[in-house]
Amino acid sequence: MSEARYDVIIIGAGPGGSSAAFHLARAGLRPLLLDRAQFPRPKTCGDGLTPRALAELGRLGVLPELSAGAYPIRALHLFSRKGRLLKMPVPAKEGFPDHLLVIPRLELDDRLRQRALAAGASCWEAARVEGVEYDGLQVEVRGQRSGRAFSLRAPLAVVAVGANMGLLRKLGLLPSRPPVILAVRAYYNGVRGLGPAVEAHFQQVPLPGYGWVFPLDGERANIGVGYWPGRHNRGSTQAALERFITGAGLRHRMQSAQALGPIKSFPIRTDFTRARTWAPGMLLVGESAGLVSPLTGEGIDFALQSGRLAAEHIQSMFAAHDFSTRRFQAYDELLRAHFQHLFIFLGRIRRLYINPLLVDRFIHVASRRQELRQLLVNILLGHEDAAKGVTLPVLRQVLLGF
Repeated sequence: MSEARYDVIIIGAGPGGSSAAFHLARAGLRPLLLDRAQFPRPKTCGDGLTPRALAELGRLGVLPELSAGAYPIRALHLFSRKGRLLKMPVPAKEGFPDHLLVIPRLELDDRLRQRALAAGASCWEAARVEGVEYDGLQVEVRGQRSGRAFSLRAPLAVVAVGANMGLLRKLGLLPSRPPVILAVRAYYNGVRGLGPAVEAHFQQVPLPGYGWVFPLDGERANIGVGYWPGRHNRGSTQAALERFITGAGLRHRMQSAQALGPIKSFPIRTDFTRARTWAPGMLLVGESAGLVSPLTGEGIDFALQSGRLAAEHIQSMFAAHDFSTRRFQAYDELLRAHFQHLFIFLGRIRRLYINPLLVDRFIHVASRRQELRQLLVNILLGHEDAAKGVTLPVLRQVLLGF
């Protein structure tokens, strides 16, 4: 297959890859997106877009068209193990929208890819990457497309393949199996009681973990369960979803509901704090670098943001004509500066409170204290400054109730 000239080869055309491609193309570079699928294609996900994700979509210039057909979310509803409801409006925060959106990945990913193409990126669909090698000057990306072998060369590659752990291992980017969240979801029509709120349920689900209801409109919803595997929750993910939708919290609301497609299960990496983020000739973005919240399993916002950060770092490398190992290492330092503290904090919050002993008390105390509700919603939305609010007096309030 004939070889074109590209500045950056991006493996994976999901949110992280398309974000990187857009920003690189807008800067005058020539990125090529490679994806093993044909678009539009579905992706197993919760489909929720946080204010952080919406802010990144605004940078991409695609937010108005996505918002026009999306379902706006104005609140978060948490249900304790005993069914107690805690309502929290999405807070107004400078620089971020005051709402969430729920958009199926079938639509979101294709819109982002098209936006990158409109900015000047190129894309090869149905292109399965089989190997990446770096000779100290350029990367060579090899694979198959439409039954024919291809070989492409560029100064560097961006790896944005999500949880494709097989390819990451093949490329030497995943030396051991990382800890994961096990997740499962399905779409349903005819769900009762939907409104402009996303729901997190701790009833009838494995802990640590939660069940979710993300409304697509007044009748359709993405419903799923995510949990951290352990000796107390070794059953199948599909069985976990069945227990959730037939349990006390959802049973009456699902009486007339019909599944709109198959149940899909998937692992989610949340190991950014110790994950590899680069290799010679390669930068990793999004879930490929473990950038998924260890508290909620949300990763679209981090994928979009890390794609932009990778693009900005690559621009500086081209501007300096410097593709040395030190510049690749500096990308890791950049990501650590942005996300390391937040991810350590979110992991600690999960271990402290999202467990059978304390989750109900956390919700109970927060229901009586407005400042704790405000702090909790900021934590769940992944705002970087949330960690500053978790002081010793706050922990005492949650644990002791005063």
